[in-house]
Order: sequence, then C-alpha cells, then structure tokens
Amino acid sequence: MERRTLLLGAAATLATGSLAAPAVHAQGYDRQTVAALNQYLNGISTMQGDFVQVYGDGRTQQGVFYMRRPGRLRFEYFDPSPITVIADGTWAAVLNRELKTTDRIPLSRTPLNMLLKRNVNLGAEGAIQSVERAPGVVRVQAVDPRNPGDGSITMIFSSNPIGLQQWITTDARNQTSIIRLQNVRRGLYIDPRKFFITDLSSQR
Repeated sequence: MERRTLLLGAAATLATGSLAAPAVHAQGYDRQTVAALNQYLNGISTMQGDFVQVYGDGRTQQGVFYMRRPGRLRFEYFDPSPITVIADGTWAAVLNRELKTTDRIPLSRTPLNMLLKRNVNLGAEGAIQSVERAPGVVRVQAVDPRNPGDGSITMIFSSNPIGLQQWITTDARNQTSIIRLQNVRRGLYIDPRKFFITDLSSQR
C-alpha cells in the first residue's frame, strides 16, 4: 500500500448513517455551534484511545492512538501491520518496521493540521465548507484557507455532550481515510517520547 495513503488512510464511504438535514454552507452556518466545537477542540490537551480505520475495499485495521495538542499524534497499528504513524508538531511520518523506512511530509500540508493546530478556528475565513446536522450529530467539513488545495478534513461530533467521534481526511489527490475513535479518554499523561520520529533507515 502506498505510504502516503497509509498516512491519511484509505476509505470510500462513511458508515455513520444518513444525515437527513441538508448541508449548511459557509455563509449560512450556525456560528454558535461552530464556536462550541472550537471551544471543545481547543480544550483538548491530551487524548488517547482505540481506533478503527476503514478502507475502500471493506478491510479494516485497528490500533491505539495518542494525541497531544498542539501538533502531536501517534497511531500504533496492531500486528500484523508493521506501520506506526507519528506527527511531531512539524512533520507527519509513516514508519514501517518491516521495510525499515521512515517517510515524512510536512504536517502543515496535511488535512490533520486543521485538527492539531494550536488555535483551532473552524470559523476562519474560507475554512468551513459545509455543516450538516442530524439528531445527536454534527458534521463539519473544513479546509485550511491558506492551503485549500492540500485537502480537507470532515469531523463528526456527538452534539450533547460534544465529543469527537471520527474524522475523514481527503488529501490533495482525493484519497480519503476514515478514522473512528473508541474508548476515548482525555487529560491523561502521555510520554512525550511517543511523538518522536525515528529514522528507521539508519537501522538497516
């Protein structure tokens, strides 16, 4: 599987049920709702739990994730996958223990930067593409207004209470990924070394 695709994942559909309400586009979104989502995201210091990644052909992979805002994220895929994905605040990298490779791209050029930046402001000029609502669910699609060609992120939240349930990233080549979060805990200590990127090529 292509390494950049592994960084963002691969999936084609979202199995969250149909959102019956029509999209509310940028000029007409509910600013109070978006302000509450901003407050929730900016209030996350650390988060960890389990994840399920769904691929376009129906396959799934599972693992554990760790997040420390701003800028830090780690996905540890369960065996037999040899992959770990790490964002260290500057770079996002795919580490392959089997091939002993480390592939990096700037975190700022990935859709996940919208989630991990120090000050999340979904209402920034040009960021919100659409807002959709269903009972108990809010779905927001956003792009980085400074780099709109680098892809988008769609975040799905429970609405009462607000909680991040999953996200979908679409990169510049229109490759998409679904990450579903489970057993999420916030505010726990996470060893900073989990977000260090190791150059595995030096271990060959």
